[in-house]
Amino acid sequence: MPMPTRIATAIARGAPAAAASKLKEELFAKLEGAPPVLVVVFASTEQPLAEIVRTLAPAVGSALLLGASTAGEFTEKGDAKGSVCAFALAGDYKVFAGIGRSLKQAPAQAVRQALEGLPRSVPGYDHRTGILLLDPLAGNGEEVTLLTASQLGVDQPLVGGAAGDDLQMKCTVVSCGGEAASDAVVIAQIFSKERLGLGVCHGHTPLSPPLHVTRARGNVVEQINGRPAWDVWLEQTRSRASERGVDLSKMTAEEEGGYLLRYEAGLAAGKELKIRAPLSRNQDGAISFACGMPEGTEFRITESAPESQIASAREAARRARAQLGGRPASGALVFDCICRNLILGAGFSSAVRGMSEELGGAPLAGFETYGEIALDAGDLSGFHNTTSVVLAFP
Repeated sequence: MPMPTRIATAIARGAPAAAASKLKEELFAKLEGAPPVLVVVFASTEQPLAEIVRTLAPAVGSALLLGASTAGEFTEKGDAKGSVCAFALAGDYKVFAGIGRSLKQAPAQAVRQALEGLPRSVPGYDHRTGILLLDPLAGNGEEVTLLTASQLGVDQPLVGGAAGDDLQMKCTVVSCGGEAASDAVVIAQIFSKERLGLGVCHGHTPLSPPLHVTRARGNVVEQINGRPAWDVWLEQTRSRASERGVDLSKMTAEEEGGYLLRYEAGLAAGKELKIRAPLSRNQDGAISFACGMPEGTEFRITESAPESQIASAREAARRARAQLGGRPASGALVFDCICRNLILGAGFSSAVRGMSEELGGAPLAGFETYGEIALDAGDLSGFHNTTSVVLAFP
């Protein structure tokens, strides 16, 4: 008889050792004796990931233990800050993973190191799904995502997220087994007998005509259509902001961050847009983004209202469920952007609960990232911002 899939989630606060112990007790109680094959932990900077995994690694037995530091944590019950949450998978799966270092200086080498020794196939398990966790402060999230996809092959889905550090932007960490490191990448392969479900959605709609980056340095866009980037952003959004009762000429410096999160950049990626998050205005009128925007990039400024963010989270879960071919979901791993939390505020919990509801009330766990990763088979969309990524298990 096939081994049934069981998924358990838990969230804890307090001293790291006590929090890790609480996670272990709750996860194993919910699994009802089924041995986990995969445990994933997402930890605030108040719950140092290295301490959490050192405590958990001996307790999870032969299960593969993965982790990332976060900008927020959540389960199907809602979101939290300063906590650590966990996802445990039991069932008929084979899971393998590795960690690669020196991600900033040698990304290709780091990816190869993480993949070293991982099997490309397992007899009897026809489906494989990749999980990618990386340190975004290395500055090459898009490149690493595409490098990983090229090494694994585009015939398999790849999901994951860029680690966070509670918006400190100083040090982000990923882990594999009992080993945690910055400037690193973790790659896992899940082999299953049935297809897993992947859903991606962002809730942004185009507002401007197509625009072009005409001068840029890395993630800093200096000119758009030959003019200062900030001037173009204001020009293209002023009318819509006015319709919503906002006078951009009276916007304070403190209000600029929230304004930019409302009007983000959308790059063409197949039938939909891939979102790039503008973070701040520089003194010279340039705009700094969460990841690279090279010269020549064509994009459109988009708009996203809070209600659209909640609806799109549900849609991501619906898309993941649809890929399960009519089978109910046992649970899900979710990678969601900190920008969505900043847009929604207290409403972010509603978005999280909505995802669980769309999955039939299934348990889920995830973290608020500095970038989301989602590539379906044959799709090279890759590294996202302000997007919900849902990986559902049948």
